Amino acid sequence: MANFTFLNLPETLSKLNPIGLEAMEGAELMNRLDQKFLVLSDWVPELVKQCSEHYSILEVNGERITQYENQFIETPARDSFENHVRGRKNRFKARIRRYGSNGIAFLEVKHKTVHGRTLKDRILRSKEQPWNAPLNAEERSFLNANYPYEQGELTSMQCSFKRCTLVSTERQERVTIDSNIHFHADETSKSLQGLAILEVKQTRIDRLSPIHAALKSFNGHPPPLGRSTSLSKYVIGMLLLNPELPTRTYRSVLRSIRFLIDYNAPR
Repeated sequence: MANFTFLNLPETLSKLNPIGLEAMEGAELMNRLDQKFLVLSDWVPELVKQCSEHYSILEVNGERITQYENQFIETPARDSFENHVRGRKNRFKARIRRYGSNGIAFLEVKHKTVHGRTLKDRILRSKEQPWNAPLNAEERSFLNANYPYEQGELTSMQCSFKRCTLVSTERQERVTIDSNIHFHADETSKSLQGLAILEVKQTRIDRLSPIHAALKSFNGHPPPLGRSTSLSKYVIGMLLLNPELPTRTYRSVLRSIRFLIDYNAPR
């Protein structure tokens, strides 16, 4: 792995040109191909620095690092979870997501197709109710039309994290970097201490993009660190909060995550 200096992320992001939501046409990517990478949080500032001339930074209401909150939707048979851990190619997830930069919340359904594309549909939630309030009739109709599993309901499981988003309208590419990832349900909570999830979102896979070049400079760690991997925050949260659940295709990733959480834990 290349040597690097520990940098300050807000300071590093301050050197990028800002882009607003209204200027992201061509990089919204509601129909896309994704690649996810598990990285150490300490890597993030250097990764951003290495490719900073190629990306703008999403800025909303003056914020470049934004708090996100998710509350997940699941069925009594755990269809979303089961299809993910079984490695099914055609699968769905549903959630409520709140954006801390503007307080807006959406009901979202994500569909991973057999061709590996991610399709996302969403509707705006009313600000007159709590962001994770029970679904109203219009939202229930939307969920029934887009989420094929029966009896999907809001669960108690939530996930919060901080995100910065690099944008290239020219390449039709977005790079989201999520850190400070916390899961909680009822009285139980878990965190991905010292870890971040970097996701490259493109209209087609381009492994020559600047972020891929930056990731290559961190080679030398065993998978999944810095390597593309199948990784869902919903599934990871479920497995960490419910260790009795079967891990199946997530076994090796979860083993690595648990090792790294223990490794990064304060002593």
